Amino acid sequence: MFSPLPPRKSGIAAYTAELLPALCAQRNIVVVCEEGLTDQVRHELTVYEDTLRVISVQEYQSHPALAAYQHIYQIGNNRDHVFAYEAFKQRPGILVQHDFNLHYLVEDATLARSDVAGYRNVLREEYGEPGATLADLRQIGVFSEAQKLTLPVNRHLLHRAQGVIVHNHWVYNRLPAEVKPRTLVIPHHYSPMVAEVEGLTQQEARAQLGLPAEGFMVLSLGFITPPKQIQATLAALARLRDQGEKFFFVVAGERNAGFDIDAIIRSHGLEQQVIVTGYVPESAFFKFIVAGDCLVNLRHPTVGESSGTLARALALGLPAVVHNFGPSSEFPDDVVIKVPLELGEPVALAAALETLMHNPALRATFGAAAQRHMQRNCAVEHSAEAYLRFARSL
Repeated sequence: MFSPLPPRKSGIAAYTAELLPALCAQRNIVVVCEEGLTDQVRHELTVYEDTLRVISVQEYQSHPALAAYQHIYQIGNNRDHVFAYEAFKQRPGILVQHDFNLHYLVEDATLARSDVAGYRNVLREEYGEPGATLADLRQIGVFSEAQKLTLPVNRHLLHRAQGVIVHNHWVYNRLPAEVKPRTLVIPHHYSPMVAEVEGLTQQEARAQLGLPAEGFMVLSLGFITPPKQIQATLAALARLRDQGEKFFFVVAGERNAGFDIDAIIRSHGLEQQVIVTGYVPESAFFKFIVAGDCLVNLRHPTVGESSGTLARALALGLPAVVHNFGPSSEFPDDVVIKVPLELGEPVALAAALETLMHNPALRATFGAAAQRHMQRNCAVEHSAEAYLRFARSL
């Protein structure tokens, strides 16, 4: 399996680390990552040392016999996966497509390395001569960032894949027709680490994190990016503040140099109601979920990713507000609270949050339904079994 692993801050690195124990309980696994066997990986996965090897790309290349084994590639849309992307092209196998759109990955594998010809070749393979023309125009400055969202550049991998794993039907429905027969949908599992905070009360979690003991806590988790629509959540909360509602909003994630979240907070006059924590280590991540009253987990635009953050929150019974389109909309209506995309004032989002603020019984109902759904359908053991059955079928 080619995949990043911790200490990379990638969600896919965490996903793979969570999946490995369940896989290693049944099969011998060799994981190839850029760093090779780090001290952190050795510490976290040492119990599986008889069935797990973690090696670097260089070590993989020095053992040609490994090419005979079945290969699985965890592919995401960022530079953490360039090594896996390049290895897949040399020796195709099972492609786990975490994001439908791979334009940023292709960019990191080519243009970021001054490989202009490589970028042009991929666009030509995907889109013919019009693609090559777009690549040429980009080199003379005729380019829009929107092209990265409208051109997913994924077919050059999909067509070579022995099999494909995706996490939702939003992605599956957009695959080429000839790829679908060898594709399996495996819902994103929740982290087994949720068990480590079982029994921790909301008051205890808030005390340990230094959060206010009282008040309705809205939560956003993970790296702060525009597609998470935190700006819409802030606008909705500003409406509620103007109506006299009391709350506080915790944005538990690393700041983004290209997205000034603090300026948006100031523009709404919410400095007293918003806490931005910065990067949250894994040990504290789950405590923030326990501390919260609801999670806002919006995505627009989406590139088809299934949220590991959302899976963790639902598994811990935290009510979640999501958009009623894209992968999140595939959860049953009694598991998540769905709101429409609002390009203007977030009236529906504000109304959903207001309802949750004043209805603890409703929060408890959604939380219990979410926990049941995740335990029945999204345990990591279910994912491992599905991986292995799929691998055998191929």
